[in-house]
Amino acid sequence: MKTILETTQLNLKTTSYIIDLVRYNEDLITVEIIQNNNSENHQCSVKIIPSILSEFINVLQSYHAKVMINDEYQRKHLSDLDKQKIQNRYLKGVSIKDLALQFEQTTELIEMILRNSEIEIVDNTPPKPVYWKTKYNRKKRKR
Repeated sequence: MKTILETTQLNLKTTSYIIDLVRYNEDLITVEIIQNNNSENHQCSVKIIPSILSEFINVLQSYHAKVMINDEYQRKHLSDLDKQKIQNRYLKGVSIKDLALQFEQTTELIEMILRNSEIEIVDNTPPKPVYWKTKYNRKKRKR
């Protein structure tokens, strides 16, 4: 029997990735990566067993270091440090639009980063006071 313990979703323009931590038959725990191609409605799945997971991560990190040298890549994707800065600034009260402007990203990407880190998205505009209309409305003069 397959039981999903944890799920993380990564969305890009044409592709989305679902990364699951899966337990099979109460014994084996694996990592399953599902790629959904939005334009072709095509789905691929990769299952990684725990014995090679650390080697798999090391290879991906070395590739990540080589790719990060490219300047164009840095503008399209955010590092873990940038994601942490986004989370901290959002929790301090900076709006999603302002964060998108600061990091030169789309508001959808900023919102996805916050949702993946389990931060609830709320409206940051302060409410107008109730007494505003009644207290400061001018009365019309009778002629």
